[in-house]
Amino acid sequence: MRFYEILNKDKKRFPNKIPFDDMMRIIDELPDQEAYVSTKSMELLGSTYIPRSSGAKQAAPLITLDRITRDVRLRIERQRNYRPLVLGDDETLAEPTFYSIFDNNVLAIMRNSGSSPGASSFREYINKLNIISDGIELIPLVDRDALRALREVKTLTKLHVAVGPDVSADVFGEGNMIAELLRPARRKLGNVGIEMSIRIAPKGQESESEIAFRDIEALANSDAIGFVDKAEIWYRRMEDGRAASFDLLQEAVAQSVDVDLDDESNQPTVLSVAQGLAAAYEDLYEEIRSALHATS
Repeated sequence: MRFYEILNKDKKRFPNKIPFDDMMRIIDELPDQEAYVSTKSMELLGSTYIPRSSGAKQAAPLITLDRITRDVRLRIERQRNYRPLVLGDDETLAEPTFYSIFDNNVLAIMRNSGSSPGASSFREYINKLNIISDGIELIPLVDRDALRALREVKTLTKLHVAVGPDVSADVFGEGNMIAELLRPARRKLGNVGIEMSIRIAPKGQESESEIAFRDIEALANSDAIGFVDKAEIWYRRMEDGRAASFDLLQEAVAQSVDVDLDDESNQPTVLSVAQGLAAAYEDLYEEIRSALHATS
């Protein structure tokens, strides 16, 4: 689970709390066909959940965005015996991600998998339906002093980056190595999750290492860090030349959450997700406040 701040289209803070109840009401009242929204990367379906009293555990209201797949290319397997997965009329595959908004317009996102909707999908869904006047932008809540953790890097030897299917290469900026690798992959493979690993020989390729490090440094200190699923580097240390590694996402305000699974669908139960989001927000409250202060 990761946390973001919701800003206006000019990337400035809203003067007041975004009316989450009104957002949910608008989505809930949409006719069925209008609740399906096609973005550049996937088709999305929005729904809402308002928890009833759940006893001692707090539960957060939710917007759920499902990634809708109509052209199913999967098959069912049992001990190397296969049969096609055939959907009934008007049936689709739906892969959910859960969203909730807390104080100071903090958005919490719990993804079901690396191929489910992410932060970009929420922004595009809300903006396409014009739910918030003039639209929204998102920035990840991270430690804005990530440069301090990168200062010990002498020579970059490997980097590993993963992005979800809804992430555009444009978020990394023009001329960025990650964007230049992602664009042709998107053209050939379409909107799928992509992982890339790049190895650089520790000797004799200082210019390549420096170029890659500058791009990773820019990633760590930009909004793009909020749109990657993995960002790890391996390097030689400045102090003694020894090998070391660093996970850039440890700078993000994030937390793993255990949820209950439905026996039939093997998907998270909505109530356990609502409780998990509320608990994670309480657990990370001080880190969230610190990150908000760092971006002010």
